[in-house]
Amino acid sequence: MTEFLRNRWPETVLAVLALAWALKVAEAVMAPLVLAFVTALVLTPIMNVQKRLGLRPSIAATITLLLTLGFVAAIVLTLQPWVVEIVDAWPRVARELRSAMLDVRYSLSGLIDAQREVIEAIAPEAGAGSGGSAAEGAAAALPSLADAAWMAPALGAQILIFLGGLFFFLMGKDRVYDWAQIAGFRPGDFRRAEARVASYFGAVTLINVALATAVGLALAAYGLPGAPVWGVVAGMANFVIYLGPAVTAAMLLLAGTVAFDGVAAVAPMLIYLGINLMEAQFVTPMVIGQRMRLDPLLVFLSLTLWLWLWGPIGGIVAIPLVLWVQSLWNDAMAHARQEPHRLLV
Repeated sequence: MTEFLRNRWPETVLAVLALAWALKVAEAVMAPLVLAFVTALVLTPIMNVQKRLGLRPSIAATITLLLTLGFVAAIVLTLQPWVVEIVDAWPRVARELRSAMLDVRYSLSGLIDAQREVIEAIAPEAGAGSGGSAAEGAAAALPSLADAAWMAPALGAQILIFLGGLFFFLMGKDRVYDWAQIAGFRPGDFRRAEARVASYFGAVTLINVALATAVGLALAAYGLPGAPVWGVVAGMANFVIYLGPAVTAAMLLLAGTVAFDGVAAVAPMLIYLGINLMEAQFVTPMVIGQRMRLDPLLVFLSLTLWLWLWGPIGGIVAIPLVLWVQSLWNDAMAHARQEPHRLLV
């Protein structure tokens, strides 16, 4: 493999760039399919239990899919009262945010006036038209009800692609592994890779459930409205390393600003950051261990690439795909050391 990359590195670079471009262009189809593939890897233990019970792959895949949908529906129904409370409070939140933004704008009015004078001195035409164009751009950036209605069919199609892809990946991935022998891969390598992804995701899920519980209870004790929802948000966002906790902290700072006055507004964010710090520094290394740890640079590069390609979905699939590819690569290198002729081209 290393000899192949050394001899054909220009073709390899071009192939990687072409693949990235294709994934970006085909986001509407490939993003839900890759998410379905990663979800199928995570659900492998459930499929294995049903196979040991003698169920056919199609029946086992159907049961696994129904269990997954039921689990998601149960979470939605459980959180529904708090979500409704947050939605009902949104007009008041919007008014307070607007008031805060107006205060900030008033405080910075002197700086804005100075900037306008500089612009007018350099290019009078640009200074005269800057206010209107900025206002028009801000208005255009706000999505309307018609935009949401237009996006609904596309979102529904992506959900159907995800569900269909998940079902067929669950049912037929073993056959795909067997077919991969034609290209020189070994089915055992794929099964070890999916086992590693499932083990990692299972451990991280337990950690994030504990994190969500701790954050929800702590915020409820402090008195933040909708604390259970914020706990779930913290747990779900923690699946996206680095970016998820940062976004959650910013959201809690915003929620604290709306719910409390003065220094107390910062407390929800600080509570979350304290719990997240303990989880990241002590709980995760203890539960996952050295065997599952990834190179931080590799994680950052993968997260950056997939977020650029597919946004939030890319952030979800980035780490499982890194684990999967890394496991296959390690096995390929082990085979190359044992049988060099298999991978030399």
